[in-house]
Amino acid sequence: MITLSLLASCLCSTFLAGPKDGFDPVRLAAIPARMKQFCEAKQVAGTVVLVARHGKTVLLDAQGNATLGPDRAMRTDTIFQIMSMTKPVTAIAVVMCAERGLLLLDDPVEKYIPEFHNPMVKESDGKMRPMKGRLTIRALLSHTGGIGSNDPAGLDDDQKRKLTLAEYGKLLGHEPLIADPGDRISYSGPGFAALGRIVEVASGQTFDQFLQRNIFEPLGMKDTFMFAPQAMYQRIASVYVRENGALKALEENPFRRGAKLANPAGGLYSTAQDMAMLLECVSAGGELNGVRILSPAAVDTMSTIQTGSLLMDNSDAQGFGLSFAVIRSGSGMMALKPVGSFGHTGAFGTEFWTNRQRGIVAVFMSQGLGNSDEVRKTFDTMVNAAFVGP
Repeated sequence: MITLSLLASCLCSTFLAGPKDGFDPVRLAAIPARMKQFCEAKQVAGTVVLVARHGKTVLLDAQGNATLGPDRAMRTDTIFQIMSMTKPVTAIAVVMCAERGLLLLDDPVEKYIPEFHNPMVKESDGKMRPMKGRLTIRALLSHTGGIGSNDPAGLDDDQKRKLTLAEYGKLLGHEPLIADPGDRISYSGPGFAALGRIVEVASGQTFDQFLQRNIFEPLGMKDTFMFAPQAMYQRIASVYVRENGALKALEENPFRRGAKLANPAGGLYSTAQDMAMLLECVSAGGELNGVRILSPAAVDTMSTIQTGSLLMDNSDAQGFGLSFAVIRSGSGMMALKPVGSFGHTGAFGTEFWTNRQRGIVAVFMSQGLGNSDEVRKTFDTMVNAAFVGP
């Protein structure tokens, strides 16, 4: 139970909204209190949550710990591995290249990665056949390219990290597809790795350089990067899984020492405030504080479902725009998110999403594998329950 004293303590330290910001103050203040309970119950080690409306932060809160044993307290500027939240950032880079005339969204992938010339499709019975249709950049962006979710055969994680994006793209181009382009939604990390390589070929910059120079630096995202600088190690949260009611560290190398691969599918480190800044820019039509990275037309396209009537996991709950997952029906409103809301999650328990009609941007950060899902969904539900408008 959330007590009045717990609510009061959270209200004093983290509640930033006024009576005209569109949120019920008591309901908004209940969010940090509930996050604290999750941390105390060892569901997760710690959380950072952020809620903004029309560019104004109304809630920013940190609970629990970034690392355990010895404990290091979670802070609002703690850095997280955001995993697949990297994918929308990659999509933004691709669309920026399109807006500069460096590529077309309907260009064939083989134009930039020749190894994708005439790929084969591997049927469920193991038989190979020629691909039907065209594998385009747009298909990759909407997860309809037919590329699977696995890395090239024989490549483990350690080997993958030591490759350049160019080397990885070549290997990927020789792999068979699992479906014809446009036939179904097949969520694909390797497909986004190919998109990152396309950015390199089209722009003449390495992928991480393109992100840094064209997105992070212009927007002032000072704590977002592809490779962890040693000076930042003490700010990076550790990843924990829950086993038998206790939290266990998932990996020994959260800094990915020695990595060369700038992974467009899941390689970024960032903070709640940096990711809120990026999504606020997108939600506002591609411009923030006088800095424009996208046109309103590009934002409209990226946040509009591109997957037509195709179902994801046999459900019409959501579809994909250009990388962004978009709530498409009532069955996608389980966390009270309105239809049209869009964003993305990350495998280690992170999420950002926005509803442009309501002007809301919300960010949830934690570090866990599976154990963060309930906490994240609770946060989403409580944010939407706290909104009263106008």
